[in-house]
Amino acid sequence: MISAEEYLKSLNEKSVWVFTKQKVSSFDEIIKVTNLFDSIPNRETTNIEEFFTNHHLDFEIETDRHRTLVIPQFFGLITKTPFYKRGGQYNKEKTTAIYDKLKSINPLINKYEFNKIITEQILKVKIHAIIDTENNNEDYYILPVIFIYKVLKELKTRYGINEVSIDHLYTYIMTCKEYSQWQQAVEYIRQGAPVSEYVAYYKDYSRIMSLIRNNTNLFEVTSKSISINPKFDTYFYNNFFSKYDIDEMNEILYRDVDYSYFLYNVQDFNINLIDEPEIDGIVERVDENNLIKTLTEEKEIIDIEESDEEKDDNYLEKIDNINDENVNTDVAVGAHKVAPMKIEIGKISKKYKRNPLLGRIAIQNAYYCCEHNPRHETFASAKTHKNFMEAHHLVPVKYQQEMWNKYNINVDCVENIVSLCPTCHRAFHNGTKEVQAAIIENVYEKLLPRYKSIGFDISVEEIKKLYNIK
Repeated sequence: MISAEEYLKSLNEKSVWVFTKQKVSSFDEIIKVTNLFDSIPNRETTNIEEFFTNHHLDFEIETDRHRTLVIPQFFGLITKTPFYKRGGQYNKEKTTAIYDKLKSINPLINKYEFNKIITEQILKVKIHAIIDTENNNEDYYILPVIFIYKVLKELKTRYGINEVSIDHLYTYIMTCKEYSQWQQAVEYIRQGAPVSEYVAYYKDYSRIMSLIRNNTNLFEVTSKSISINPKFDTYFYNNFFSKYDIDEMNEILYRDVDYSYFLYNVQDFNINLIDEPEIDGIVERVDENNLIKTLTEEKEIIDIEESDEEKDDNYLEKIDNINDENVNTDVAVGAHKVAPMKIEIGKISKKYKRNPLLGRIAIQNAYYCCEHNPRHETFASAKTHKNFMEAHHLVPVKYQQEMWNKYNINVDCVENIVSLCPTCHRAFHNGTKEVQAAIIENVYEKLLPRYKSIGFDISVEEIKKLYNIK
């Protein structure tokens, strides 16, 4: 770890977390804007800017500028493709599963459940977030609420530091680029290191704290300090922070398509950081003294897990749950170009994850037919009412790192996914070697043009070897 002095020298006036220049509104306003977008007829051919200007008052929206649509995009209610480019082709965008969920809850009747979904989206907001036209945070991959909590919690439980100055927050927390830097931030703040010369500019330039203050009560924030709100601390720690693999959650930030699935679909965090938690039944009590060990102990060293689709966190079920109407297929473009997260053998139990959104797009591209044999009959899915198909990676994702090292291809991409009927998919995994070889050869011929389009030069014989077929 570099010294605090060296770290300060590495900062410039744009190093602080930032996102869109648009005003960050309350969720009530954001939903009104999304409601307007959802009401646009024939969206692909409608002049979005003109429609927004003519109808904003009908939805009680103050501004007539359609660029405010970037705010619901930021919060995952409307898709954004590509994430970080200036402007947007709103005609191609879709409302998301998160928006569908919010629409299904009447906030007048069940405000608590409504606020759970809002909380989930606040926790999922990331830096570099949706659009940053100046590329100030281009290589930043941070979930800000989770990161701030982690640093404050460690300072509190390990060192008895219950609050952090706003100047230190902006200098050493809100300039970090990756989750792994939390220990560095803790150490600098614990030492009482000097603050950045740019801190005044950071406060004016970054809107992250207004985002957090307006949409969550997890922190107590004054003009001089920030601390964890004691009314929410134990509740949040027990019901979220110790419940989920935070390291794994941060790994999905590196590919746009992975973050899209995470942001746009309900993850069921089942936590509300807006309404004060009910003590009876919801909050589990913990001994604060034991948290020091829990927060700092090393994870058990166990071997790497190799995963198959059937074992991969309900992968096929998640694909079937995705609504075609919420999918902007453009998000899959370039998924093969991003290096997979490296798994260090023997360090932590890990497995490469498959993105269900890519599986859904591959099945859509195949028109809900079996690509091994389009004549194969299946059944109508109860979720999609389309032919039920399953997504299969021809080059298995457990060989992800090997394929990247040899071909510079991330194999969790649409070009490597084939749409199969359940019978053919089972044959891939459970058939004789002769049956498997025949299917691989046929499917390979179907995928070969896609492979060539992304420069994936793997041969059918090499693929057979991956399945232990000589």
